[in-house]
Amino acid sequence: MPPRPKVGALVRPAIAVLVLATAALVLLYVREERRAAVLVRLTPTEVLQDPKLVDFALGIAKPVYAAHCARCHGDRLTGARAAGAPRLASGAWLYGFGDVIDLEATILYGVRSGHPKAHNVTDMPAFGRIGQLSASEVHDVVEYVLSLSHAADDAGAVGRGLALYNDKGSCYDCHSADASGNVDYGAPALTAHAWLYGGDRTSLYDSVFNGRHGLCPAWINHLKPVEIRALAVYLHTEAQRAPGVGDAPT
Repeated sequence: MPPRPKVGALVRPAIAVLVLATAALVLLYVREERRAAVLVRLTPTEVLQDPKLVDFALGIAKPVYAAHCARCHGDRLTGARAAGAPRLASGAWLYGFGDVIDLEATILYGVRSGHPKAHNVTDMPAFGRIGQLSASEVHDVVEYVLSLSHAADDAGAVGRGLALYNDKGSCYDCHSADASGNVDYGAPALTAHAWLYGGDRTSLYDSVFNGRHGLCPAWINHLKPVEIRALAVYLHTEAQRAPGVGDAPT
């Protein structure tokens, strides 16, 4: 009968394999931590110039987006009009121009989130409810807005709406005299077929009469700096792939 192998002879190889596997995991962790540190330390421009670092950022960002952002902005960054959550894959932005640094600031501090650094210069007033415009005047403003995207057919209402836009309604103050919007205020352009809450007459009337008060939470105390940087890189990268980049928020 052949002799049995000693227990030590069996255990030693298993221990060696375990040690090697542990060492490999430690080295992988250290390498990933170093790459994360580089992602945060470099300027956004430098990050975007390094394809491998961009890929690393996307690998971090996608599960973070799925866990925290998709519930409002959709799995495919398509947004949700009912909630006024903009489409993030369109390459059009309410605040800033889609640069990583602009996106990072919005993710960090939010929109009307209560954080002192949040975007909170203004919101869409409820012109009808506060009595600044009558119901018929709201209708005329809506017709003017629709005319900017060639969807109005009442010339009289359009003319009256234009006058209200530039005077009593003070719409120009946020949306600009040419209705091109203002990224400092988060006021969207009204000159394209792209809307936060919908561009049909009913939705526009509701926006002007009852106002809008969209919110985005501040993630500064909930996500790691590397996750916030990675999300900003991800959104910027996805938007650059979109057709008609820079048209208008949707």
